[in-house]
Amino acid sequence: HQQQFAIWFVDKVAPFFGKKEENLDNLKLPKFLSIFHDTVVASATLMLVFFGAILLVLGPDVMANKEVITTGTPFDPAKQDFYMYIMQTAFTFSVYLFILMQGVRMFVSELTNAFQGISSKLLPGSFPAVDVAASYGFGSPNAVLSGFAFGLVGQLITIVLLIVFKNPILIITGFVPVFFDNAAIAVYADKRGGWKAALVLSFISGVLQVALGALCVALLGLASYGGYHGNIDFEIPWLGFGYIFKYLGIIGYALVCFFFLLIPQLQFARAKDKEAYYQGQVQAED
Repeated sequence: HQQQFAIWFVDKVAPFFGKKEENLDNLKLPKFLSIFHDTVVASATLMLVFFGAILLVLGPDVMANKEVITTGTPFDPAKQDFYMYIMQTAFTFSVYLFILMQGVRMFVSELTNAFQGISSKLLPGSFPAVDVAASYGFGSPNAVLSGFAFGLVGQLITIVLLIVFKNPILIITGFVPVFFDNAAIAVYADKRGGWKAALVLSFISGVLQVALGALCVALLGLASYGGYHGNIDFEIPWLGFGYIFKYLGIIGYALVCFFFLLIPQLQFARAKDKEAYYQGQVQAED
């Protein structure tokens, strides 16, 4: 997906923030906050706070405008109260998130078993690949919510700074980078460096998504086209690629293509077991 470079980086730096034993599951909350150890309650509350604030700012007129709200179910003032619509929208998302986290292990297991015929007969040595959200089921549920929350806070602070300093390009955060980037980063960071790594690195990711996203839009001249794909990998390595494209032209494109082709060769060179590499069991030396 569009978080591969970021997750690789997080995997390397997260241990410097703390011990993996000090993860979010072992984090002790005050008694009056202990209810938030329940993933459903925590996600419902979090979505109500963040999405509720956004929907209140937009207002019922905007949310009922079908020309503006082109996906999902627009608000219908004739059928539902606006405040109930906000609660339903927030709670529905938390239900979807719970189903995703609970069912992803089963999904991956069934997909792997179903793929055996292809991997053994049609494409020997191949294995299935799934979206980054599949990692949520193998980490702490609290990491998913914490990564979402702290990544969003980092984004909102940076957006305010863009406005304060009158930056000519304003980035409006999107749901995909907020959730799929920052939540995934927190899952890996929590597993490798504990809760401090999860919170700090997801927050930094949110800051970079907005700050470097604005720089990418200016560099690549995308303001007139409406924006930029905000995933974290498009803010870090692709920012450098953008400079290469701009100043080296066709040679720059060739160099970037060569770089991507070189990555699996380096992985294979570092693999201890060359045969197992093609079965997805790479054990690279640190």
